Order: sequence, then structure tokens, then C-alpha cells
Amino acid sequence: MLMLLIVIALCPSAALAQEQVGQRPYELDWAGRTQDHHPPLIDFEEPAGWMVETKGSEASFERSREQLIWGDWVGKLTYRGTADGPTVRILAPGAIDIPTAFDAVTLWVYGNNWAWSPDPTTPQVGINLLLEDAAGEPLNLFLTRVYWKEWFMPHLRLTPEQLERLRGGAKFLGFEVTGGSNAADRVIYLDNLVFFTEEFPPLKFEPRPMRGIDMFPGQG
Repeated sequence: MLMLLIVIALCPSAALAQEQVGQRPYELDWAGRTQDHHPPLIDFEEPAGWMVETKGSEASFERSREQLIWGDWVGKLTYRGTADGPTVRILAPGAIDIPTAFDAVTLWVYGNNWAWSPDPTTPQVGINLLLEDAAGEPLNLFLTRVYWKEWFMPHLRLTPEQLERLRGGAKFLGFEVTGGSNAADRVIYLDNLVFFTEEFPPLKFEPRPMRGIDMFPGQG
């Protein structure tokens, strides 16, 4: 199938002067959270030669400050469908080594629709992560389907079979967005792609306080 290849220059200077600058979620400021849960592999803070491949769609990808969450920049995908099976691939400038062992992945996504209030003009899109395993073979990981209108952090825990393929090393190639059959342009934003190993320390709880009244005999 023919794929349309578009090279995107992030942060063009002409657009920067007119760009709207958003505000990060106030809950994070109230909580004093200025850093994500782990250092990200991708954070869009530096300009890079991301490329967009499309099938049955038209799309562009750029660095943006219209919505913010971590740092000063996020990635902005603008897309619309033109034929059946619309697919958009956002490809990194090259294969990026994932430097540490991992069994989980998170990505911050600012969506464009609500699950509880379907909008026929804005179909839910799926997001996949494009990796290369230790043998140099592609591995496509389904991360989430977008059905919210604010920042949300989808969390993927890899299966034993996926971990086995990635045990000897892994590279990140890009993102794949599917299902964007909308006729008019729609936008989602991405930030902080994190690969990490989850830790599950034992849970500890303080003893429950005594009740303020005496219980009847035999009552717990």
C-alpha cells in the first residue's frame, strides 16, 4: 500500500510567534509535581526530524506549547481521514535505544473526545508503540484507545512473550495512530514516553484507630 511520507520540521520560527501557550494541569502544581514518575525516553523538549507516514489520511506533527504538562513543549498531531483504514505513523529521526530494562510503558496523551458522549465527527483513535526487538524484528505494542479530553497517562504492562523478545535489547521507532476517519482536522497531544521497571514493595498500613465507643461483647 502506498504511504505518504512527510518530513516535519518541529517548531518553525514563524509559527512560534503566534502560538498559544497553555497551562499545565493545576492539580500537578498544587501537588508540587514538576517531574514525571521516571525520566522519559521522549519528551519533545528538543527539535528533531520526526517524520510522518500516512495511509488513507493526511497528517502533520510538530512541537507545540498549546497544551502543557511536563517541561515547555509537547508533540502535536493534526490528522484527518481520506480513505478506508486511516493510519498515521510518527517516526523518530532514527531507531532510539531504550537504555534500561523495562516491563512497563507510559505515555501522556491529551485527547479530543469523551467515551460517555460519543461524537461521530471525532472517532476514537488507537495508539500503538513501534519497537524493534533484540533480533531486529518490529514489535507493535497497542497502548490505548483515546476517549478523553484532557491529559491522561495510559499505562501498558508487557506480557511475558513481549518481554522475552525484548530481553536482549530494544529500540523505539515511533508511534502509530489508527482509526482517525474524521473528515475535518482533529488534534491530539503527546508528552513523556517512559519505559521503566515497575516495583511492588509490600504495602504497609497504620493500625486502624480504636472506635470511640465500647463494643458489645463478641463484636469486632
